[in-house]
Amino acid sequence: MQNFSLLGTQQQHGYASVLAGQLGATLNLPLVPYPGIPPVLELNPDPPPPVIPVSTTGPAEPRVDPTLQANNISVPGFNLDNALNLVPSVGPNASPVQEWAYVVLALPGLPNNATPTQLQTAQALKPTTVVEWLGSNDALVPALLGQLNALTPIDRFAADYESLLASLQKTGATLIVANVPDVTEVPYFTPVETLAHQAGLRVDYVANKLGVGTADYLRLSAIPVAEAILKGAPSAPSSLPQACASPTSSLSSQPVPCVLTAADANTLRVSIGCYNLIIELEAALHGALVVDIHSLVDRIYTKGYTLPNGTNLTPTYLGGLFSFDGIHPTDTGYGIIANAFIDAINQRFHTHYADADVSAIFEQDSLRLDIVPYTGPLPASPAKPALAKACLAGLLSPLATALSSSLH
Repeated sequence: MQNFSLLGTQQQHGYASVLAGQLGATLNLPLVPYPGIPPVLELNPDPPPPVIPVSTTGPAEPRVDPTLQANNISVPGFNLDNALNLVPSVGPNASPVQEWAYVVLALPGLPNNATPTQLQTAQALKPTTVVEWLGSNDALVPALLGQLNALTPIDRFAADYESLLASLQKTGATLIVANVPDVTEVPYFTPVETLAHQAGLRVDYVANKLGVGTADYLRLSAIPVAEAILKGAPSAPSSLPQACASPTSSLSSQPVPCVLTAADANTLRVSIGCYNLIIELEAALHGALVVDIHSLVDRIYTKGYTLPNGTNLTPTYLGGLFSFDGIHPTDTGYGIIANAFIDAINQRFHTHYADADVSAIFEQDSLRLDIVPYTGPLPASPAKPALAKACLAGLLSPLATALSSSLH
C-alpha cells in the first residue's frame, strides 16, 4: 500500500517483496492494474485538498492475473478482527476493506460466501514461514479518522492476538511478527512545533493563531487551512475549524477533526503500548520472532535517516520516507523496514542474509523527486506513558463488568 492505493507498480516495492528478494524466496503478489484500488493519489497543484486521485474510477479488472494464488495476502486496512473474521465481498454495500480483501484473497469461481478469511487463507497455503504484521490498524484507523472510541479494547486485542498466533503456530511454520509503531509519528500528523519551524514563526504564536495547543498535531488536510491562516489570506478563517475535509474520500467521505490533541495522542500511545506488551508475550508463548518496528519508527521520527551518500531523509510530509498519503512508506521507507526484518532474522537464526541497498532503492524511487527539504529540528521522542496500570485495567475491565452485573 502506497499513496493510499493498492497498485501493482507500488506493490512490487513493499517491504515483503524486498524481504523475499533478499532471502531468495518466491512471493506471488495479487497485482492490481493502473490506476489502482482506489485510484492512486497524486499531489494537488491547487490545494486544498493536498492530494487528489488520478482518476475517479478504478481498473476494469481488479487483478492483473486473477487466477494467481497469491502468497502475499496482506490486506490494506485490516485490523486483528478483520484477519480472523472478515469474509471478503464485493458489491454496492461492501466496505473498502472488504473490497481490498476480495481483490487479495478471492479466486475466480468462488461465490462471496465461499471466500476464506485471511487467516483461513494463510492456513490453507501450508506455509513454512509466516511473516505477520497485524495490529497497527487497530490504532491507526481510529487515529486517522479521529474516532478514538473505535480503538480495539485491550482485552479484545489480547484475545484476538492469542487466537491468531495459536492458529498460525499449528501450521508448523516459523513465525515472524512485528509490533505496532507509534501511529502519531507518521506525517499525516504534523506537530504544531514542526509547522511553526516550517513557517519561521514562534510555536506559541502559531498555536495561539490557530487556536490549538503547542503540543497538538494537525491532520494532513488541516495544513493548507493552517498555512492560509498564518499567511493572513483574505479567505482564511480566523482560527482552525473543528473539522477539515478528509484528505481522500477513500479514507472517509465525512470530514475529520483538524486536530489530534496531545491528550488524544497520549491515549493512542497507551493503547499501542499495551498492544505491544501483548505481542511480546504472545510471541514468547508461541515461539515467534518479534521485529521491533516501534523502535525503528521512533528513531527515524527523532533523527531522520541519512543515506550513505549523505542525503538526509526526514519523517516530515514529503521528506522522502512516506508517500503522498502521509501514512504509508515510499519505496525507500519500505526498504528500511525490510532491513529491520532481515537484521532481526539474522540475529535470531544466525543467518547472513544481506541487507537491501537502500541507496539504490532511493535512486529508483519516483517519489524522491517530490521531496521538500526540511532543515528545522525534528521532534523529541514523545514521552512514554506508564502502561502497567492501564494495560491491567484494560484486560480486567470485562471481568469487573461481569462481576458488577452479577451482583445487581
